[in-house]
Amino acid sequence: EVEYFDFYLLHSINRDIWNTFSSVKAYENLKEKKAQGKIKHLGFSCHCSVELLKDFLDYCGDAMEFCQIQLNYLDWTLQDGKAKYDLLTERNIPVYIMEPLRGGKLASLPEEATTKLNALREGVTPVEWAFRFLLNLPNVRMILSGMSEFSQVKENIGIFKNDKPLNETEINALLEVA
Repeated sequence: EVEYFDFYLLHSINRDIWNTFSSVKAYENLKEKKAQGKIKHLGFSCHCSVELLKDFLDYCGDAMEFCQIQLNYLDWTLQDGKAKYDLLTERNIPVYIMEPLRGGKLASLPEEATTKLNALREGVTPVEWAFRFLLNLPNVRMILSGMSEFSQVKENIGIFKNDKPLNETEINALLEVA
């Protein structure tokens, strides 16, 4: 048993979970645990629509201190990631990223996409392009990346060690590639 949780994340808010969550007054219980010091920081993750995200945030007020969403340059428009990011930013809720490489799909791009991106910034890997896109977003506070080999750990450290922001042309090229 532990005395408290530093970070307590409600995982995968969706319509069904939201209905159960609100009907059993789970939020009120979590707020009470937070007031007692048993939860230091309260947050949630979701793959939900922008509308459900807004409803959830309206219900929870300002008690949610972070949100983990799936976000990458492909989902920026495909899953309305931009609107989710903007809503969270407007509400001053830090964004934690899951699926920055979309399950590995953005770690290896078609030749045409690689050629287009290399014309803008030679020698940048598809992984770096994906991470740099997210690093350009000021409200992104953490990026979770699944790694299966030590070489991927080293590559990620190298990417995050150097601040190399994307310019508008590069961002637009990534969105076109998506």
